Order: sequence, then structure tokens, then C-alpha cells
Amino acid sequence: MTLSTILNALLLLALIVWLGYRQSTWRPIRSGRMWRMPILLGIAGAVVLAQTVDRITTLDVIALTVEAAISLGVGAAMGRIARIRPIVAQPSVRTEGASLESRTGWWGMALWLIVIVSRVGIDLAAAANGAFVASSTGAILLLLAANRAMRVLVLESRTRRLVGGGSDTAAPTARSMMGS
Repeated sequence: MTLSTILNALLLLALIVWLGYRQSTWRPIRSGRMWRMPILLGIAGAVVLAQTVDRITTLDVIALTVEAAISLGVGAAMGRIARIRPIVAQPSVRTEGASLESRTGWWGMALWLIVIVSRVGIDLAAAANGAFVASSTGAILLLLAANRAMRVLVLESRTRRLVGGGSDTAAPTARSMMGS
């Protein structure tokens, strides 16, 4: 096992624990705040990839394309299955500026497992055939950024529909919540 493999495993484990926690807890829906993670992951991934990759093979492109499709599809599914409800607790610093909150729960965690299993399988197959970019830390961060960005896009779209095209801070009616 190389140091890179160990670091990738630790990074993946830390992200799984953190995202698993976030899947199971109600989080305020605030557009600007939701975009922070995908943007930071994307920048970090691009920087790491630019510093560590000398050349990209055709097999790398194929592996990354398949992984990106899976990440985007799962991100869309996560945004779609997220439960949305009005914030019922007293306003706090955590909920400031939001009137809705969401969570994906155990189904969200199951979707993360799909991403992880498919990623490990594709990475092992790609590496066995000489394509190592797909399993790099930079690629992992970029694919996570794509997943999170797609989730935010779908969640924002659903939120706009719930509040009748208004901002994400408008409170939905009980009838509009039934459709989510």
C-alpha cells in the first residue's frame, strides 16, 4: 500500500463519516451556504490534480467520465429524495435566513455507498490497466464536488417549486409540502 492509497482511504473515510452525519440531520436550506462545499472541493480537486498529474490517458478519461456520470446521477437522486420541511425550531444562528430544512436520511447514505462501491470498482479496474489519474486525490475531490453540486441544483429547483418560484426563504404551505 502506498502513502497515496492510505491518504485516499483516510480522506474517503473522513468524508463518509461527515457526509453520513449530514445526511441524517436536518440542515437549513440556504443557497449560498450549500454551494460552499462543492466550490471548495472543486477548487481543491483542480489544484491537487494540476500538481500531481503529468498526463491523462484515454482510459483515465473513460474512467473519469463513467465516475462523473455516476456522481452526477447520485447527486441528482440525493436532491430528489431529500425530505423538505419548514423549520419548526426557534430561529438561531444555524437557521438564520432560512425557513426550510432538508435531509436525505438512510436512503442518502445508501446512495453514498453506491458512489463508493462504484468508485472503488472503477478505480481498481482502471489502475490494473495503467490508468492512475482516476484514483488520484484530485479526481476524488472533483467527483465529490460534482455530486454535491448536482444535489444542490436539484434541491434548489425543488425548493423554488415548493415556494411558488420565490426565494428559498419563503415558507411553503402545508399543501405544497405534501408533494415533496
